[in-house]
Amino acid sequence: MLNSSVTEFSGLKCRVIDALPTGTAPEIVVVLCHGFGASGDDLAAFGPHLIGSSEAIAARCRFVFPEAPIDLGPMGMPDGKAWWAINMSRLAMINQTQEYEKLTSLEPEGMVEASTQLHEAILQMQAKFDLPASSFVVGGFSQGAMIATDVVLRHKLKPAQLTLFSGTVLCSEDWKAFAADHPGCPVLQSHGRQDMVLPFTPSEWLRDLLSENGFGVSFVPFNGDHTIPMEVLTKLVTVLEEL
Repeated sequence: MLNSSVTEFSGLKCRVIDALPTGTAPEIVVVLCHGFGASGDDLAAFGPHLIGSSEAIAARCRFVFPEAPIDLGPMGMPDGKAWWAINMSRLAMINQTQEYEKLTSLEPEGMVEASTQLHEAILQMQAKFDLPASSFVVGGFSQGAMIATDVVLRHKLKPAQLTLFSGTVLCSEDWKAFAADHPGCPVLQSHGRQDMVLPFTPSEWLRDLLSENGFGVSFVPFNGDHTIPMEVLTKLVTVLEEL
């Protein structure tokens, strides 16, 4: 039987899903952050899917899906949320000209504040669930992958696993310095070779940035666009079972 509830951590509305018997504490907490323009529940369907894929996951894991703080409704995106504002026309121009350094050197306005808020939310989850950071999996899709990366690097968070679906490098010089000063952690990273939103080449730069600084990166490229294919979810099942 699935349990689903909404709880607030550090001002972020979070969907919490597990199949644990009442009163049973999780051994692993999986925090997955949605991308730009999606609803807060955009990735929540992964909870039941992953729970149903493995008895070990069902018996040990709790899933938390935070909702980003910025409401994009006034921009014509009903139910859409964002971790920070994105200039989509500028991103499209970078993709067209392939001047990817203009993307990877950006420090978007509001990113640090969002990263700090998410980090505080994770600290509150650690306290509520009585678990250390090493019992957490932190990740997300697209902009959610970017904020997950920033939280881990900027705040020296060391989760059991960092999971990055279709992310990219941002504020590259800062991330390089943060990564060099981080003890490292395992990373599951995936990216579509035909991604027209966040191009494939900077994903390789992210892989290399992390790998060169002691992070154990399992990189899963796939033929496809800006998405999370079943083969990647299957890999995540294996990662969670092995924790």
